[in-house]
Amino acid sequence: MRLSVVIPAHNEEHTIPRQLEALLNQTWEHEWEVVVVDNDSTDRTAEVVTRVGMQHPRLRLISEPQRGLCHARNAGIGAAKASAVAICDADDIVGTGWVAAMGDMLAKHEIVTGPHELNRLNPGWLAASRGRPDAMAAPSFHKIFAYPNGNNFGLQRSVVDRLGGFDQRYIGAEDVEFGLRAWRAGISIHFEANAKIHYAFRSTGGELWRQGLGYGKPRPAVAKALAACGEERPARLAGYKSWIWLGLNAWRLVTTKGRARWLWVAGNRIGHLIGSVRERTILL
Repeated sequence: MRLSVVIPAHNEEHTIPRQLEALLNQTWEHEWEVVVVDNDSTDRTAEVVTRVGMQHPRLRLISEPQRGLCHARNAGIGAAKASAVAICDADDIVGTGWVAAMGDMLAKHEIVTGPHELNRLNPGWLAASRGRPDAMAAPSFHKIFAYPNGNNFGLQRSVVDRLGGFDQRYIGAEDVEFGLRAWRAGISIHFEANAKIHYAFRSTGGELWRQGLGYGKPRPAVAKALAACGEERPARLAGYKSWIWLGLNAWRLVTTKGRARWLWVAGNRIGHLIGSVRERTILL
Protein backbone atom coordinates (compact mmCIF):
# COMPACT_ATOMS: atom_id res chain seq x y z
CA MET A 1 0.00 0.00 0.00
CA ARG A 2 1.57 3.28 -1.13
CA LEU A 3 -1.09 5.86 -0.20
CA SER A 4 -4.01 6.16 2.19
CA VAL A 5 -6.57 8.90 1.56
CA VAL A 6 -8.31 9.95 4.77
CA ILE A 7 -11.72 11.69 4.79
CA PRO A 8 -13.14 12.84 8.15
CA ALA A 9 -16.94 12.89 7.99
CA HIS A 10 -19.52 14.22 10.42
CA ASN A 11 -23.08 14.23 9.03
CA GLU A 12 -21.99 14.31 5.38
CA GLU A 13 -24.52 11.95 3.79
CA HIS A 14 -25.48 14.53 1.15
CA THR A 15 -21.98 15.66 0.12
CA ILE A 16 -19.70 12.66 0.55
CA PRO A 17 -21.08 10.65 -2.44
CA ARG A 18 -19.68 13.14 -4.95
CA GLN A 19 -16.29 13.19 -3.19
CA LEU A 20 -16.13 9.40 -3.15
CA GLU A 21 -17.11 9.24 -6.82
CA ALA A 22 -14.34 11.71 -7.72
CA LEU A 23 -11.77 9.72 -5.74
CA LEU A 24 -12.74 6.19 -6.69
CA ASN A 25 -12.79 7.00 -10.40
CA GLN A 26 -9.14 8.04 -10.28
CA THR A 27 -6.28 5.82 -11.32
CA TRP A 28 -2.70 5.50 -10.12
CA GLU A 29 -0.13 2.86 -10.92
CA HIS A 30 0.43 2.02 -7.25
CA GLU A 31 -1.82 0.50 -4.61
CA TRP A 32 -3.91 2.97 -2.59
CA GLU A 33 -6.95 3.09 -0.34
CA VAL A 34 -9.63 5.48 0.92
CA VAL A 35 -10.40 5.59 4.65
CA VAL A 36 -13.57 7.43 5.71
CA VAL A 37 -13.73 8.30 9.40
CA ASP A 38 -17.31 8.47 10.63
CA ASN A 39 -17.00 11.10 13.37
CA ASP A 40 -20.09 10.53 15.54
CA SER A 41 -22.51 11.18 12.69
CA THR A 42 -26.23 11.17 13.47
CA ASP A 43 -27.34 10.93 9.83
CA ARG A 44 -26.84 8.20 7.20
CA THR A 45 -23.15 8.93 6.51
CA ALA A 46 -22.00 5.46 7.60
CA GLU A 47 -24.74 3.76 5.58
CA VAL A 48 -23.89 5.73 2.44
CA VAL A 49 -20.17 4.94 2.72
CA THR A 50 -20.84 1.27 3.45
CA ARG A 51 -23.03 0.98 0.36
CA VAL A 52 -20.35 2.54 -1.86
CA GLY A 53 -17.70 0.33 -0.25
CA MET A 54 -19.57 -2.81 -1.32
CA GLN A 55 -18.66 -1.92 -4.91
CA HIS A 56 -15.19 -0.51 -4.26
CA PRO A 57 -12.92 -2.71 -2.14
CA ARG A 58 -10.31 0.05 -1.78
CA LEU A 59 -12.83 1.99 0.38
CA ARG A 60 -13.23 1.25 4.07
CA LEU A 61 -15.04 2.90 6.96
CA ILE A 62 -13.82 3.36 10.51
CA SER A 63 -15.42 5.13 13.45
CA GLU A 64 -14.11 7.84 15.78
CA PRO A 65 -16.73 8.56 18.47
CA GLN A 66 -14.83 11.51 19.96
CA ARG A 67 -16.28 14.37 17.98
CA GLY A 68 -13.89 16.86 16.41
CA LEU A 69 -12.17 17.29 13.08
CA CYS A 70 -8.69 16.79 14.54
CA HIS A 71 -9.72 13.64 16.38
CA ALA A 72 -11.14 12.24 13.14
CA ARG A 73 -8.06 13.08 11.10
CA ASN A 74 -5.77 11.58 13.72
CA ALA A 75 -7.87 8.41 13.83
CA GLY A 76 -7.68 8.13 10.06
CA ILE A 77 -3.93 8.55 10.04
CA GLY A 78 -3.63 5.93 12.77
CA ALA A 79 -5.73 3.47 10.77
CA ALA A 80 -3.95 4.10 7.46
CA LYS A 81 -2.19 1.10 5.96
CA ALA A 82 0.24 3.21 3.92
CA SER A 83 3.24 5.22 5.08
CA ALA A 84 1.96 8.21 3.09
CA VAL A 85 -1.39 9.83 3.91
CA ALA A 86 -3.43 12.38 1.95
CA ILE A 87 -6.29 14.21 3.64
CA CYS A 88 -9.33 15.81 2.02
CA ASP A 89 -12.80 16.86 3.21
CA ALA A 90 -16.13 15.20 2.56
CA ASP A 91 -17.84 18.33 1.19
CA ASP A 92 -15.20 19.21 -1.43
CA ILE A 93 -14.24 17.39 -4.64
CA VAL A 94 -10.72 16.30 -5.52
CA GLY A 95 -9.47 17.38 -8.92
CA THR A 96 -8.57 15.04 -11.76
CA GLY A 97 -5.26 13.34 -11.02
CA TRP A 98 -5.23 14.37 -7.35
CA VAL A 99 -4.45 10.88 -6.06
CA ALA A 100 -1.50 10.41 -8.44
CA ALA A 101 -0.16 13.90 -7.76
CA MET A 102 -0.30 13.42 -4.00
CA GLY A 103 1.07 9.90 -4.13
CA ASP A 104 3.97 10.76 -6.41
CA MET A 105 4.97 13.86 -4.47
CA LEU A 106 4.77 12.16 -1.08
CA ALA A 107 7.41 9.73 -2.33
CA LYS A 108 9.74 12.75 -2.51
CA HIS A 109 8.51 15.21 0.14
CA GLU A 110 7.45 14.94 3.77
CA ILE A 111 4.50 17.37 3.50
CA VAL A 112 2.55 18.26 0.38
CA THR A 113 -0.31 20.66 -0.24
CA GLY A 114 -2.11 21.91 -3.32
CA PRO A 115 -4.36 24.70 -4.58
CA HIS A 116 -8.02 25.47 -4.08
CA GLU A 117 -10.20 25.88 -7.16
CA LEU A 118 -13.27 27.97 -6.33
CA ASN A 119 -15.44 28.24 -9.45
CA ARG A 120 -16.81 24.72 -9.85
CA LEU A 121 -18.71 24.47 -6.54
CA ASN A 122 -19.47 28.14 -5.85
CA PRO A 123 -21.38 30.86 -7.71
CA GLY A 124 -19.17 33.72 -8.84
CA TRP A 125 -20.28 36.15 -6.13
CA LEU A 126 -19.47 33.59 -3.42
CA ALA A 127 -16.14 32.53 -4.94
CA ALA A 128 -15.06 36.19 -4.85
CA SER A 129 -16.17 36.77 -1.25
CA ARG A 130 -12.79 35.97 0.37
CA GLY A 131 -10.38 36.96 -2.37
CA ARG A 132 -8.53 34.47 -4.50
CA PRO A 133 -5.86 32.24 -2.90
CA ASP A 134 -2.40 32.00 -4.42
CA ALA A 135 -2.55 29.26 -7.05
CA MET A 136 1.23 28.76 -7.04
CA ALA A 137 2.25 28.69 -3.37
CA ALA A 138 1.19 27.34 0.00
CA PRO A 139 -0.60 29.78 2.32
CA SER A 140 1.44 31.47 5.02
CA PHE A 141 0.81 32.80 8.50
CA HIS A 142 1.52 36.52 8.12
CA LYS A 143 4.42 35.65 5.78
CA ILE A 144 6.34 34.12 8.69
CA PHE A 145 5.93 30.43 7.86
CA ALA A 146 4.05 28.35 5.30
CA TYR A 147 1.37 25.86 6.22
CA PRO A 148 -0.63 23.24 4.28
CA ASN A 149 -4.29 23.65 3.40
CA GLY A 150 -6.11 21.46 5.89
CA ASN A 151 -8.48 20.05 3.28
CA ASN A 152 -5.68 19.39 0.79
CA PHE A 153 -2.92 17.94 2.90
CA GLY A 154 -0.45 15.13 2.32
CA LEU A 155 2.16 13.92 4.77
CA GLN A 156 4.38 11.00 5.53
CA ARG A 157 3.35 9.19 8.69
CA SER A 158 6.87 9.63 10.02
CA VAL A 159 6.08 13.35 10.30
CA VAL A 160 3.26 12.58 12.72
CA ASP A 161 5.60 10.30 14.65
CA ARG A 162 8.00 13.25 15.03
CA LEU A 163 5.56 16.12 15.57
CA GLY A 164 2.39 14.54 16.87
CA GLY A 165 -1.03 14.77 15.24
CA PHE A 166 -3.52 17.58 14.79
CA ASP A 167 -4.35 19.57 17.92
CA GLN A 168 -8.09 20.05 18.55
CA ARG A 169 -7.35 23.07 20.76
CA TYR A 170 -6.50 24.99 17.59
CA ILE A 171 -9.55 23.91 15.58
CA GLY A 172 -10.08 26.44 12.80
CA ALA A 173 -6.32 26.93 12.54
CA GLU A 174 -5.18 23.38 13.22
CA ASP A 175 -3.42 23.30 9.86
CA VAL A 176 -1.66 26.58 10.70
CA GLU A 177 -0.48 25.25 14.06
CA PHE A 178 0.72 22.01 12.42
CA GLY A 179 2.61 24.13 9.90
CA LEU A 180 4.26 26.00 12.78
CA ARG A 181 5.53 22.76 14.29
CA ALA A 182 6.76 21.58 10.89
CA TRP A 183 8.55 24.88 10.28
CA ARG A 184 10.20 24.75 13.69
CA ALA A 185 11.34 21.18 12.92
CA GLY A 186 12.87 22.25 9.61
CA ILE A 187 10.32 20.39 7.47
CA SER A 188 9.50 22.19 4.24
CA ILE A 189 6.10 22.10 2.53
CA HIS A 190 5.97 21.18 -1.13
CA PHE A 191 3.26 22.93 -3.12
CA GLU A 192 1.99 20.73 -5.94
CA ALA A 193 -0.12 22.60 -8.50
CA ASN A 194 -1.53 19.33 -9.90
CA ALA A 195 -3.02 18.34 -6.53
CA LYS A 196 -6.10 20.52 -6.94
CA ILE A 197 -9.18 20.54 -4.72
CA HIS A 198 -12.53 22.00 -5.77
CA TYR A 199 -13.39 23.84 -2.56
CA ALA A 200 -17.02 24.39 -1.49
CA PHE A 201 -17.66 27.56 0.51
CA ARG A 202 -20.44 27.98 3.04
CA SER A 203 -23.24 29.83 1.30
CA THR A 204 -25.53 31.52 3.85
CA GLY A 205 -24.76 34.64 5.85
CA GLY A 206 -24.98 32.77 9.14
CA GLU A 207 -22.68 30.00 7.97
CA LEU A 208 -20.11 32.50 6.65
CA TRP A 209 -20.21 34.43 9.93
CA ARG A 210 -19.75 31.30 12.03
CA GLN A 211 -16.96 29.94 9.86
CA GLY A 212 -15.14 33.28 9.85
CA LEU A 213 -15.50 33.38 13.62
CA GLY A 214 -14.14 29.85 13.93
CA TYR A 215 -11.15 30.62 11.72
CA GLY A 216 -10.33 33.81 13.60
CA LYS A 217 -10.54 32.59 17.20
CA PRO A 218 -7.46 30.29 17.25
CA ARG A 219 -5.06 32.58 15.37
CA PRO A 220 -4.02 34.63 18.42
CA ALA A 221 -3.07 31.32 20.05
CA VAL A 222 -0.78 30.59 17.10
CA ALA A 223 0.81 34.02 17.47
CA LYS A 224 1.28 33.35 21.19
CA ALA A 225 2.89 29.98 20.43
CA LEU A 226 5.28 31.69 18.01
CA ALA A 227 6.36 34.15 20.69
CA ALA A 228 6.75 31.34 23.24
CA CYS A 229 9.20 29.67 20.83
CA GLY A 230 11.26 32.86 20.68
CA GLU A 231 10.18 33.53 17.10
CA GLU A 232 8.94 36.74 15.55
CA ARG A 233 5.17 37.03 15.88
CA PRO A 234 2.75 39.12 13.77
CA ALA A 235 2.14 42.74 14.68
CA ARG A 236 -0.65 43.07 17.23
CA LEU A 237 -2.71 45.24 14.90
CA ALA A 238 -1.89 43.24 11.77
CA GLY A 239 -5.54 43.22 10.69
CA TYR A 240 -6.23 46.93 11.10
CA LYS A 241 -6.99 47.35 7.40
CA SER A 242 -9.79 44.79 7.68
CA TRP A 243 -11.36 46.71 10.59
CA ILE A 244 -11.26 49.90 8.54
CA TRP A 245 -12.72 48.07 5.55
CA LEU A 246 -15.65 46.87 7.68
CA GLY A 247 -16.48 50.42 8.70
CA LEU A 248 -16.24 51.79 5.18
CA ASN A 249 -18.19 48.96 3.59
CA ALA A 250 -21.14 48.39 5.92
CA TRP A 251 -23.35 49.49 3.01
CA ARG A 252 -22.50 46.22 1.26
CA LEU A 253 -24.85 44.38 3.62
CA VAL A 254 -27.76 45.34 1.34
CA THR A 255 -26.64 42.95 -1.43
CA THR A 256 -26.15 39.18 -1.35
CA LYS A 257 -22.62 39.41 -2.69
CA GLY A 258 -21.64 42.27 -0.41
CA ARG A 259 -23.21 40.62 2.62
CA ALA A 260 -21.21 37.41 2.05
CA ARG A 261 -17.94 39.33 1.97
CA TRP A 262 -18.79 41.60 4.89
CA LEU A 263 -20.01 38.84 7.21
CA TRP A 264 -16.98 36.68 6.46
CA VAL A 265 -14.56 39.51 7.27
CA ALA A 266 -16.55 40.59 10.34
CA GLY A 267 -16.72 37.05 11.71
CA ASN A 268 -13.00 36.60 11.19
CA ARG A 269 -12.13 39.88 12.92
CA ILE A 270 -14.46 39.28 15.86
CA GLY A 271 -12.95 35.82 16.13
CA HIS A 272 -9.52 37.41 16.44
CA LEU A 273 -10.88 39.67 19.17
CA ILE A 274 -12.38 36.78 21.12
CA GLY A 275 -9.20 34.75 20.71
CA SER A 276 -7.08 37.65 21.89
CA VAL A 277 -9.13 37.93 25.09
CA ARG A 278 -9.03 34.19 25.64
CA GLU A 279 -5.27 33.91 25.11
CA ARG A 280 -4.41 37.17 26.89
CA THR A 281 -2.53 38.41 23.90
CA ILE A 282 -3.39 40.74 21.04
CA LEU A 283 -3.78 39.85 17.39
CA LEU A 284 -6.47 42.02 15.85
